[in-house]
Amino acid sequence: MPPSPSSPSPPSLPPSPSASPSSPPLLLALTSWPDPDPRASSLSSLIPRIQTERGPFKNVNEDGLHEEIAAAEKQHDPQDASKDDDQVPLSSEDPPNPREALAIKRQELIKLVEQAQFEAMYALDFVSLLLSSVRPTHAEASMSRHLKENVASGTLGSEPIRNKEPSVSAKIDSDAISKGWRSEALIQSAGSLLTAASRLAQESEREEMYWEDVLDVKREGWAICRIPRESQSLGVRFGFSEAGADEKYRGLGVLRKGADGAITMQDLGHGNTNRNAVRVRIMRDGQITGTSKPFADDTNTSGITSMIQTSRNYAYEYELFLEIAREARTLANLGFRNTDEAITFELSPNSSVIIDQTNSGDLPVEALSSNADGNLAQGLSIALHLLLSHAHRQSLKKRRTPPPLLSHRPAAAPPLFLLRPIASHLRHQGSTDEFVTSALRLTRFAESAGLTSSILLYRCHNCFSKDINNLESALDSLVGFLETKAIVKFPGGWKIVVQIQTLLAPSIFGTRFVVQTAHDGSCATLMGNNIFSSQAEVQRYLQWCLERSVINHIRIGSNVWTQIAMSNEMTQTGEQSQYKRVRIEVEVDHLAIRWTVGGSQDETYKWVQEGGGRTLDSLIKSI
Repeated sequence: MPPSPSSPSPPSLPPSPSASPSSPPLLLALTSWPDPDPRASSLSSLIPRIQTERGPFKNVNEDGLHEEIAAAEKQHDPQDASKDDDQVPLSSEDPPNPREALAIKRQELIKLVEQAQFEAMYALDFVSLLLSSVRPTHAEASMSRHLKENVASGTLGSEPIRNKEPSVSAKIDSDAISKGWRSEALIQSAGSLLTAASRLAQESEREEMYWEDVLDVKREGWAICRIPRESQSLGVRFGFSEAGADEKYRGLGVLRKGADGAITMQDLGHGNTNRNAVRVRIMRDGQITGTSKPFADDTNTSGITSMIQTSRNYAYEYELFLEIAREARTLANLGFRNTDEAITFELSPNSSVIIDQTNSGDLPVEALSSNADGNLAQGLSIALHLLLSHAHRQSLKKRRTPPPLLSHRPAAAPPLFLLRPIASHLRHQGSTDEFVTSALRLTRFAESAGLTSSILLYRCHNCFSKDINNLESALDSLVGFLETKAIVKFPGGWKIVVQIQTLLAPSIFGTRFVVQTAHDGSCATLMGNNIFSSQAEVQRYLQWCLERSVINHIRIGSNVWTQIAMSNEMTQTGEQSQYKRVRIEVEVDHLAIRWTVGGSQDETYKWVQEGGGRTLDSLIKSI
């Protein structure tokens, strides 16, 4: 194709004189043919030009383009233009335009020269870089700028290599070595396969043993579960679902596979840092006189079920001590103290109960003697464990009932009743024993004086008998209101009914004595109920009743004696010299009668618990 109109024409020489005027002049370029403008031949410029010259592309077809090309060639060649239209067109073998062919050849020659120049520069750079490791100064002078900027000098080296023809023996040795290496590789592969097979057999045995132990745990009734943070591990739940909110997470263990395949358990709640049991001790006069025995620790046993049961026991012990400490803080007004990681409360002025945690291995042997205080401590420990189990059952029953109405402020869960029932029974038993002791002392005073007196004791409400047939009913009675009735009979037909009531809750908060007194004789009346809150008050009242009962006995036995205004004194009227006065006095340690005759000096006679001596009736007759 002819050059585009926009491209400049190369300079040309004047036509030769020998050239014919009819032939076109021969043009020789003295400078390089200019490169076409890339913007003129770009697609972004061609499309607008085509649309401007030709219109839409739908109007352009191949036949029309061929016709335009032929017309342009005829217009360019004046000889061809003078020919007729029916002349046969030139064949494809006609020689092309010399000027165009020369331009094409020139461009090809220029490209080949440039390519040769580039390859020569590349070869020069390669040789210069290779020589830079030997003679860097001379080599860098012939390097191109691009190579100097991107590649460091001396980075390319060379050394001569001389190939030697291998001998026949070397070829034989090479074949033998190749076979040897191949044989050794096969032997190593066989050994690796055998080792893998044996290891697979061992792993299979370990897995079989592990899953057998897991099935044994499942058959024993333990719950198998997934571990929250270890999705690939199995766990066992051995805790108590009815435990407190702080203790629910402690009953979870991970079932690990040991080196020999035997199953082991890792306790997530306690581990080996808090494996202590609750201990109950009795202290009297500053000395430990009894200690409870902890449960047997089966940690060293090999069975997985024994390990789970031991962890369950330790979780139970830990929860028990936390609940005891929590309840003790609410019972400070009743004498409970929580100091030095131990809970203490008094049994009597000189004795107390201490509850703490200890390891069974740290317990001395001499402290496990089975004396009275040791049995008391062991009984208190058993009662605490039973009360916690009873609290779990009560919580389960509560969850089965319909829940209470929703509120903005839900009620806080109260502490469990563990110490309160035990303290109630201990106080009630202590109060009952002290009352019976004081009442028996008074009856013995009366019996030593020859009078009739007795005391009867009845367990009325929630007081244990020696034989416990039903544990559930026994636990229900352990946490309830306690009441014991004592009937004391004094001389003269006096009858005192004392109801000893204990409750460490509203409205008693301790022990009270409800006393009903009745007597017969000339004034047989019901004297009503008297309520006392201390042993000293009821003891003083019993002494008062014994004084009046003795006066009533004297009055009934003899008509000559007259009681003075329901007091503890009697008189016998008569002549001045025969005036007699009798006074009955009851103290803590004796029963005494004091009399005077005719205003003389008083005389006294005492009766103590030991029998013997004169009787009251004989003494009254002698007066």
